[in-house]
Amino acid sequence: MPANHEILKNLKTERLILKPVSQKYKEEIYNHFSDPNVTKYMDIDVLESIEKAEEIISYYTEREDKEECYRWVVLKNDDNTFLGTCGFNSWEKQRANRAEIGYDLSKKYWKKGFMSEAVVRLIKHGFEILNLHRIEAKVTEGNTPSCKLLEKLHFKKEGFLRDYNYWKGDYVSEYMYSLLKSEYQKYYK
Repeated sequence: MPANHEILKNLKTERLILKPVSQKYKEEIYNHFSDPNVTKYMDIDVLESIEKAEEIISYYTEREDKEECYRWVVLKNDDNTFLGTCGFNSWEKQRANRAEIGYDLSKKYWKKGFMSEAVVRLIKHGFEILNLHRIEAKVTEGNTPSCKLLEKLHFKKEGFLRDYNYWKGDYVSEYMYSLLKSEYQKYYK
């Protein structure tokens, strides 16, 4: 089992660096999640205070200590511009060795390939460092760009979870996607 420091190391790509989420980024996270375009398909409300950003960061870091989830901020590696966040929202290692991936990107950086690049790096980290068997993603109905991203990265759409969650005063349906380690070895090597 890798130690947290090995799991939560900086991850690099051609244009990006993923750094472990921390209170250092509270202002960027506050600004990011204050945009209704970013939170539209997420289970959080638009942030109305910096304290809410601090709570989100604390939520992730407390769960990291228990090896239940891992979250990174996504930065451009040439100037450290904050683009969004990504990570594993949950990690079920005892029974199934699977993790749920999640990601969000500031609207200004949509359709530039940044999140695809970040998710590919996260997939590699999940299968090679966490030794996952399965990475899954739940995508809120209507979030077509996220579905397209996952399909481009060889995730398989497994089904439609009707009224699966409840947030923002309504039931929310979600698509379930997954990528298995054997598929990763086939498509990414």
